[in-house]
Amino acid sequence: MTKVRLTNVGKSSLIKALFSLTPELEVRVSKTPGHTKKMNFFRVGKAFTVVDMPGYGHRAPRDFVDMVEPYLYTRQNLVRTMLLVDGSVGLQRADMIALEMCEETRRPYVVVVTKIDKCGRGTLLTNLLSLQEVVKTQTSSCFPQPFLVRSVQFWGIHLLRCFIAHVTGSVKLTDTSQS
Repeated sequence: MTKVRLTNVGKSSLIKALFSLTPELEVRVSKTPGHTKKMNFFRVGKAFTVVDMPGYGHRAPRDFVDMVEPYLYTRQNLVRTMLLVDGSVGLQRADMIALEMCEETRRPYVVVVTKIDKCGRGTLLTNLLSLQEVVKTQTSSCFPQPFLVRSVQFWGIHLLRCFIAHVTGSVKLTDTSQS
Protein backbone atom coordinates (compact mmCIF):
# COMPACT_ATOMS: atom_id res chain seq x y z
CA MET A 1 0.00 0.00 0.00
CA THR A 2 1.52 3.30 -1.05
CA LYS A 3 0.41 6.84 -0.40
CA VAL A 4 1.29 9.54 -2.90
CA ARG A 5 0.07 13.00 -2.09
CA LEU A 6 0.54 16.72 -2.46
CA THR A 7 2.52 18.31 0.37
CA ASN A 8 0.41 19.30 3.40
CA VAL A 9 -2.65 17.30 2.37
CA GLY A 10 -2.87 15.51 5.73
CA LYS A 11 -1.21 12.25 4.75
CA SER A 12 0.66 11.63 8.02
CA SER A 13 -2.52 12.45 9.95
CA LEU A 14 -4.40 9.95 7.80
CA ILE A 15 -1.87 7.19 8.47
CA LYS A 16 -1.99 7.99 12.19
CA ALA A 17 -5.82 7.81 12.20
CA LEU A 18 -5.96 4.63 10.11
CA PHE A 19 -3.65 2.79 12.47
CA SER A 20 -4.66 4.40 15.77
CA LEU A 21 -5.81 0.95 16.94
CA THR A 22 -2.32 -0.43 16.27
CA PRO A 23 -0.28 0.95 19.20
CA GLU A 24 3.01 -0.55 17.99
CA LEU A 25 2.78 1.62 14.86
CA GLU A 26 4.13 5.05 15.81
CA VAL A 27 3.37 7.80 13.31
CA ARG A 28 4.62 11.32 13.94
CA VAL A 29 2.71 14.24 12.48
CA SER A 30 4.57 17.49 11.85
CA LYS A 31 2.95 20.90 11.68
CA THR A 32 5.52 21.79 9.01
CA PRO A 33 4.34 21.20 5.42
CA GLY A 34 6.65 19.00 3.38
CA HIS A 35 8.25 17.41 6.44
CA THR A 36 8.40 13.90 4.93
CA LYS A 37 11.57 13.83 2.82
CA LYS A 38 12.06 10.09 2.30
CA MET A 39 9.96 6.96 2.07
CA ASN A 40 8.94 5.63 5.48
CA PHE A 41 7.82 2.02 5.87
CA PHE A 42 5.25 0.99 8.49
CA ARG A 43 4.76 -2.74 8.96
CA VAL A 44 1.22 -3.55 10.11
CA GLY A 45 1.60 -6.85 11.94
CA LYS A 46 2.17 -9.67 9.48
CA ALA A 47 -0.57 -8.37 7.19
CA PHE A 48 1.00 -5.62 5.07
CA THR A 49 3.29 -2.58 4.95
CA VAL A 50 2.24 1.02 4.41
CA VAL A 51 4.75 3.22 2.62
CA ASP A 52 4.59 6.91 3.49
CA MET A 53 6.05 8.84 0.57
CA PRO A 54 7.18 12.44 0.45
CA GLY A 55 4.73 14.90 -0.98
CA TYR A 56 4.93 16.35 -4.45
CA GLY A 57 4.47 20.00 -5.26
CA HIS A 58 5.41 22.63 -2.65
CA ARG A 59 8.58 21.71 -0.71
CA ALA A 60 8.90 18.31 -2.39
CA PRO A 61 12.34 16.74 -2.18
CA ARG A 62 14.49 17.36 -5.27
CA ASP A 63 14.86 13.64 -5.85
CA PHE A 64 11.11 12.95 -5.58
CA VAL A 65 10.72 11.50 -9.08
CA ASP A 66 13.95 9.47 -8.83
CA MET A 67 12.78 8.05 -5.49
CA VAL A 68 9.09 7.42 -6.16
CA GLU A 69 8.82 6.47 -9.83
CA PRO A 70 11.03 3.34 -9.68
CA TYR A 71 9.20 2.18 -6.58
CA LEU A 72 5.77 2.53 -8.20
CA TYR A 73 6.85 0.91 -11.47
CA THR A 74 8.88 -2.02 -10.15
CA ARG A 75 7.34 -3.04 -6.83
CA GLN A 76 5.73 -6.43 -7.59
CA ASN A 77 3.86 -6.72 -4.30
CA LEU A 78 2.32 -3.24 -4.50
CA VAL A 79 -1.37 -3.80 -3.79
CA ARG A 80 -2.80 -0.30 -4.01
CA THR A 81 -1.61 3.28 -4.27
CA MET A 82 -3.57 5.99 -2.51
CA LEU A 83 -3.52 9.39 -4.16
CA LEU A 84 -4.49 12.00 -1.58
CA VAL A 85 -6.30 15.15 -2.68
CA ASP A 86 -7.10 18.08 -0.40
CA GLY A 87 -10.90 18.38 -0.50
CA SER A 88 -10.81 22.07 0.38
CA VAL A 89 -8.81 22.97 -2.75
CA GLY A 90 -9.70 20.16 -5.18
CA LEU A 91 -7.50 18.74 -7.91
CA GLN A 92 -4.41 20.83 -8.58
CA ARG A 93 -1.99 20.64 -11.51
CA ALA A 94 0.44 18.58 -9.42
CA ASP A 95 -2.41 16.17 -8.54
CA MET A 96 -3.15 15.69 -12.24
CA ILE A 97 0.51 14.86 -12.90
CA ALA A 98 0.45 12.35 -10.02
CA LEU A 99 -2.80 10.89 -11.36
CA GLU A 100 -1.18 10.48 -14.79
CA MET A 101 1.78 8.73 -13.15
CA CYS A 102 -0.61 6.37 -11.35
CA GLU A 103 -2.34 5.65 -14.67
CA GLU A 104 0.99 4.99 -16.41
CA THR A 105 1.90 2.30 -13.86
CA ARG A 106 -1.30 0.43 -14.80
CA ARG A 107 -1.74 -0.65 -11.20
CA PRO A 108 -4.89 -0.09 -9.17
CA TYR A 109 -5.10 3.07 -7.12
CA VAL A 110 -7.68 4.96 -5.14
CA VAL A 111 -8.25 8.66 -4.48
CA VAL A 112 -8.62 9.71 -0.86
CA VAL A 113 -10.11 13.18 -0.36
CA THR A 114 -8.81 14.69 2.87
CA LYS A 115 -9.71 17.74 4.93
CA ILE A 116 -13.37 17.52 3.94
CA ASP A 117 -14.34 19.81 6.82
CA LYS A 118 -12.00 22.65 5.83
CA CYS A 119 -14.32 24.27 3.29
CA GLY A 120 -17.98 24.99 2.75
CA ARG A 121 -20.23 22.24 1.42
CA GLY A 122 -20.63 24.03 -1.91
CA THR A 123 -16.88 24.13 -2.45
CA LEU A 124 -16.48 20.49 -1.43
CA LEU A 125 -19.33 19.43 -3.74
CA THR A 126 -17.82 21.38 -6.66
CA ASN A 127 -14.40 19.80 -6.02
CA LEU A 128 -15.91 16.30 -5.76
CA LEU A 129 -17.90 16.70 -8.98
CA SER A 130 -14.74 17.84 -10.76
CA LEU A 131 -12.84 14.86 -9.35
CA GLN A 132 -15.59 12.44 -10.40
CA GLU A 133 -15.49 13.82 -13.95
CA VAL A 134 -11.72 13.31 -14.11
CA VAL A 135 -12.03 9.76 -12.75
CA LYS A 136 -14.78 8.97 -15.24
CA THR A 137 -13.08 10.43 -18.30
CA GLN A 138 -9.32 10.18 -17.68
CA THR A 139 -8.68 7.03 -15.66
CA SER A 140 -8.75 3.30 -16.22
CA SER A 141 -6.98 1.94 -13.12
CA CYS A 142 -8.61 4.13 -10.48
CA PHE A 143 -11.17 2.77 -8.01
CA PRO A 144 -14.21 4.80 -9.10
CA GLN A 145 -15.40 5.90 -5.66
CA PRO A 146 -13.18 8.38 -3.80
CA PHE A 147 -12.91 7.97 -0.04
CA LEU A 148 -13.78 11.12 1.90
CA VAL A 149 -11.98 11.53 5.23
CA ARG A 150 -11.25 13.92 8.03
CA SER A 151 -8.47 12.27 9.98
CA VAL A 152 -8.61 14.33 13.17
CA GLN A 153 -12.28 13.46 13.81
CA PHE A 154 -11.97 9.97 12.21
CA TRP A 155 -14.65 10.75 9.60
CA GLY A 156 -14.56 8.08 6.90
CA ILE A 157 -11.67 6.25 8.56
CA HIS A 158 -13.62 3.04 9.33
CA LEU A 159 -14.69 2.62 5.69
CA LEU A 160 -11.14 3.21 4.44
CA ARG A 161 -9.83 0.70 7.01
CA CYS A 162 -12.29 -1.89 5.69
CA PHE A 163 -11.17 -1.20 2.11
CA ILE A 164 -7.50 -1.58 3.07
CA ALA A 165 -8.20 -4.79 4.96
CA HIS A 166 -10.03 -6.17 1.94
CA VAL A 167 -7.48 -5.24 -0.76
CA THR A 168 -4.51 -6.43 1.32
CA GLY A 169 -6.17 -9.78 1.92
CA SER A 170 -6.35 -9.20 5.65
CA VAL A 171 -10.10 -9.77 5.56
CA LYS A 172 -11.84 -12.12 3.17
CA LEU A 173 -15.32 -11.05 2.12
CA THR A 174 -17.88 -13.74 1.43
CA ASP A 175 -20.92 -13.51 -0.79
CA THR A 176 -23.87 -14.04 1.56
CA SER A 177 -26.42 -13.72 -1.25
CA GLN A 178 -25.64 -17.33 -2.29
CA SER A 179 -26.76 -18.74 1.08
